[in-house]
Amino acid sequence: MSKINCLPVMAALVAALTFVITAGTTLAANTKHYTEKEGFERKSIDILNTLKDNEVTRFMTLRDGLVQAFDLDKTVKNKGPFTMLAISDDAFKRFPADDLSSLFSNKKKLRQVLEYCIIDGKFSSSELLNKKKVKTMEGSEVTFSKVGDNIFADKALIKVTDIPCSNGVIHVLDAVIMPALKK
Repeated sequence: MSKINCLPVMAALVAALTFVITAGTTLAANTKHYTEKEGFERKSIDILNTLKDNEVTRFMTLRDGLVQAFDLDKTVKNKGPFTMLAISDDAFKRFPADDLSSLFSNKKKLRQVLEYCIIDGKFSSSELLNKKKVKTMEGSEVTFSKVGDNIFADKALIKVTDIPCSNGVIHVLDAVIMPALKK
């Protein structure tokens, strides 16, 4: 009976896993602070129109939700100031389809979720981190934290911070954040 030397196989597996883990770390999204090059127009426009007129990411689902949720779109067009935790279309696509459909069919819950993404007052990412917890229009608090160079709102990565608007500031999220929904 001959013995098989497993050492080369194990070494190859370790090398492959190291490559995958390293590649995953390198490709992982990081928080970026807004610069003019981000693709958001720098006209003096409100939050709603800034969400509409940019080249970085799309916010169609969020904008539709703001309109459907008892005219929240008019709220974020007002004087403010507001801080908007903007959920991108990509984040909504990763949200379970049944849950998204259920959310958009219940205007009361949709409004709760979207109000959870709006904070009265204009807060930069550093101000949010200093406060750690900030009360939203919905009434609950969002928790802000930093891990390495990444900033999080609850457990959602803030992909782009501090996008200036005429009536506040936008921080772009990579995931849907939600309060405990009331019945």
